[in-house]
Amino acid sequence: MLVNSGRDVIADSIGKASGRPAVADQMAVTANSTAPAAGDTTLTGEITTAGGGLVRGQATYAHTTGASTYTLTKVFTANGSDTLPVTIAKIGIFNASSGGSLVFETLLSPTATLAASGDSVTITETITIS
Repeated sequence: MLVNSGRDVIADSIGKASGRPAVADQMAVTANSTAPAAGDTTLTGEITTAGGGLVRGQATYAHTTGASTYTLTKVFTANGSDTLPVTIAKIGIFNASSGGSLVFETLLSPTATLAASGDSVTITETITIS
């Protein structure tokens, strides 16, 4: 879901002559499975364990010229600092490595359960421009 703060980021990215927002390529995860709402500005329950492998990080951007979609892909690998097991239920895309503006929020289907250090999940968010 493109949330309201994301609409502002996109508008400012395209139309603002100076002071444009940072690129929205930071992916965060949470076990929270509440449906996204347009007014959300944070990812409720975002995993922020210091030194953990499930913290917010830069996703890889891919786009084919002329296509109406682009993707953001990130691998999350649990480590000894993470509280396990954890079921990843939702992601958020931000324009900063901490804080920043929430642009997209998406429930995962299916969810991904990481039970042990070394378990990983690759998450790809596909954004359609229309």
